[in-house]
Amino acid sequence: MSDKPDNKKPSRYAESRTRLVMESFHTPADEREHLYMPVALAHVYFPRRDAKLSPLESWKHQSGNFSLRIKQVSVENPRTGQDEFLGVPFGPKARLLLGIINTMALQQGSNKIDIEADTLPKFLHKIGLTDGGNQLSQARNQIARLATSIISVSYKQEDGSSLQANLPIVKGFDLFPQAHPNQLLLWKRNIVLSLDYWDELQKHPLPLSLEHLRILSGNARAIDFYSFLAYRLHNLKRPLFLTWATMKEIFGGDIEAMNNFKRKMRETAGLVKLAYRDARFSCDGEGWTFEQSPAPIIKKQTLLLP
Repeated sequence: MSDKPDNKKPSRYAESRTRLVMESFHTPADEREHLYMPVALAHVYFPRRDAKLSPLESWKHQSGNFSLRIKQVSVENPRTGQDEFLGVPFGPKARLLLGIINTMALQQGSNKIDIEADTLPKFLHKIGLTDGGNQLSQARNQIARLATSIISVSYKQEDGSSLQANLPIVKGFDLFPQAHPNQLLLWKRNIVLSLDYWDELQKHPLPLSLEHLRILSGNARAIDFYSFLAYRLHNLKRPLFLTWATMKEIFGGDIEAMNNFKRKMRETAGLVKLAYRDARFSCDGEGWTFEQSPAPIIKKQTLLLP
């Protein structure tokens, strides 16, 4: 073995995450900035990768008594006159951008959100992503997918009946602006949330810490696990045990082999623990144990967005 020191520098990504972890560590819990998600998305989740569905297919995810379906809706391209399916939202950007939109709506107190032309680069900077051209293009694509999807969330009750809500998220969006027809989704206009979605968001908002989400911004599974913990842990009256099979149902639909899922889930939990240090959970060969923990957000606070 060589006695030479390892002078390999950490990657820019690793350096950035270390910096974000330190900034979060020094931010008191009552000073953390907020993002908001609907509570339903702490139970069932968007795809973590591009699902590449055919136009007639829907994304489905079931966890316990909750079930999520995302249906694609066609949009007419005025340049071609043809209906186009843009796909369902996926990955960390879809989650973070939806959180930003939710927060702006709650902050402005309206389902009609005023957006300025330079807001998207500021969004990306705010959530810890670069504002380069590729990031802008990816973010526009995810918002377009959100705008052309209908989310159906159902919950099976104890008597066997089911409650279901169809929630088109965004409407009134100019996806193919005439002034710049080759630039999908310009931002110099309004985003309008559907009234059903807006009503659900006002009734059941889940506050998440922006500082924590910055640390997790490149990992969709980590964002989902964090949302799960943020909703569950502070409400627990006694420890909650979930088997590995149940955890795979919730967080591992994109991983076939259980051994691969166990390895990936342990890595995900380690990353989430860097952000949400107060979260009390552990795992062994049988499954996972979750214990009552302080919420990541102590009090309601307005997030100052661009």
